[in-house]
Amino acid sequence: MCNPFKPQNKHQSAGFTIVELLVATIIFSVVLLLITAGILQVARVYYKGITEMNTQNAARNIIDTISQSIQFSGGTVTPADGSRTAGTAYAFCIGNLRFSYQLGYQVEDTSPSAAKHQMYHGLVQDTPSGAPCSGATPAQNLNAPVSGKDMIGQHMRLSNLVVRPIAGTSSYEVKVRVVYGDYDLLFSPDPSAPAATDDTYPDAKCLGVRAGTQFCAAAELSTVVQKRVE
Repeated sequence: MCNPFKPQNKHQSAGFTIVELLVATIIFSVVLLLITAGILQVARVYYKGITEMNTQNAARNIIDTISQSIQFSGGTVTPADGSRTAGTAYAFCIGNLRFSYQLGYQVEDTSPSAAKHQMYHGLVQDTPSGAPCSGATPAQNLNAPVSGKDMIGQHMRLSNLVVRPIAGTSSYEVKVRVVYGDYDLLFSPDPSAPAATDDTYPDAKCLGVRAGTQFCAAAELSTVVQKRVE
């Protein structure tokens, strides 16, 4: 029989202590940070892949256009080779097609900065009016509005371009190198390259340790094209 005078033990449910709440909060924060870091890494890899794909597509489009023009146009091919100054416009012709280009400078269609090695255009294909296209045909001013087809996209640059005949044959060697990225994301492995112009050198590469390098890529293609002889 229960003693009415004896105190009864009552079970009470205990809540979380402050220490337990702090531990739970810390664990949740660490898990959240790990998830966030994982998402950011996936995003970097995704954008890096998109950047590389777009850069490769631009290089492939250029080399295909030049190669097909050499192969099927039947016209005279003037070379694009030798010593050239970055940021200066040059031109070469394949039949009646003219290719105006400048090496090393990034394409930026909104207020390009010369200090950041930027211009409005990098490579433009057109058919000049008047006299037939020849090696002496002046290039278009690539730092102003132009006529024709732009072959270098935004934030890209034509790092190198070679079109030269192979001695003793009717074939031509074609090399194209396209780089995507701002001037501060690029460097030249050439020890003689001044740091101020690292990005304009033909061998400019992406820095591998700097933030933002997911928006940097380089694509280089080469081929040998035989000109069709009628």
